[in-house]
Amino acid sequence: MSEAGQQRAHRLVTYIPQEFEKPSYLFATAESKHSRRPIETLEPLSADIKVALDTSFADQDYGALAHHLLKNNRYEQVLTVVCWHHGNIPNMAYALGLPDGSYPEAWDRKVFNLILDITFANGAPSVKQVIEPF
Repeated sequence: MSEAGQQRAHRLVTYIPQEFEKPSYLFATAESKHSRRPIETLEPLSADIKVALDTSFADQDYGALAHHLLKNNRYEQVLTVVCWHHGNIPNMAYALGLPDGSYPEAWDRKVFNLILDITFANGAPSVKQVIEPF
């Protein structure tokens, strides 16, 4: 991960709990031979808040993770943070049932500061796009 990415990861340690709340669950794509960027992004937050980082889902398993999150009631009414590779974020958003137009159809590879704040109420998702101020 670049120096800028490392700095951003460390800023998320305070930004996420202050802007949202303390996460109860953290997910990042499993390490691959090409990248471990999502893991490196959430490792500082995981260490600071003492919440284990689940890396059991591979990048292409976004559908399985979406199903896991939607079907397991332990994720209801708590903050769950998911950090994924750019290319599959739109696919995961679709798998979560997010409305068309509420997320980028193709994630710009240069955009690292966009958070999709997804809330489920009565089974219906709503999405707020949050730009990190750093």
